[in-house]
Amino acid sequence: MKGKAKYKAGENAIVWKIKRMGGMKESQISAEIDLLSTGSEKKKWNRPPVSMNFEVPFAPSGLKVRYLKVFEPKLNYSDHDVIKWVRYIGRSGLYETSTSLSYPGERSTWQ
Repeated sequence: MKGKAKYKAGENAIVWKIKRMGGMKESQISAEIDLLSTGSEKKKWNRPPVSMNFEVPFAPSGLKVRYLKVFEPKLNYSDHDVIKWVRYIGRSGLYETSTSLSYPGERSTWQ
């Protein structure tokens, strides 16, 4: 499986995009962050929480639309004038985890 990961400074985030992911597959990303020391004093760096969100073309609830009828009298559309389709999407809730502290000059790794 291929994906692209990129650091986005404006979002202060590593954004990982995967175009396709088959069922029963597992993906893993590892990131290394080098902390630069700005002085002789070592200050603790609180790692921000790791969070993620995603969309999948699937209805986890099992909900399905079996029938769709279009009736719009103002625009004079009938059921035969439109193309009907349904897009099922499952969206993530909030997935977040916190990690331990690091010091400047140390290498921090997330997996």
